[in-house]
Amino acid sequence: MLAATTTIRVTPETREALSALSAERGVTNADLVAELVTLERERGLLAAMNQQFAEMAADPVEEYRAEQRIWDSTVGDGLS
Repeated sequence: MLAATTTIRVTPETREALSALSAERGVTNADLVAELVTLERERGLLAAMNQQFAEMAADPVEEYRAEQRIWDSTVGDGLS
């Protein structure tokens, strides 16, 4: 059974580019669009992950020192 489909409107130039790319890859236009959507979702996910990692690693030494200062402040609290 064939999958349900729908129509999307694109410029003639975009349709020609899709047709050329799909012909190069030996796939249908629909398969190419599906692949491009998947790649864009993955790219967005990777960009978000890279941003998060960059924020986490912005200055790990300073983050460590800040935590160390907190722990150092508990040395004289009389608790063992």
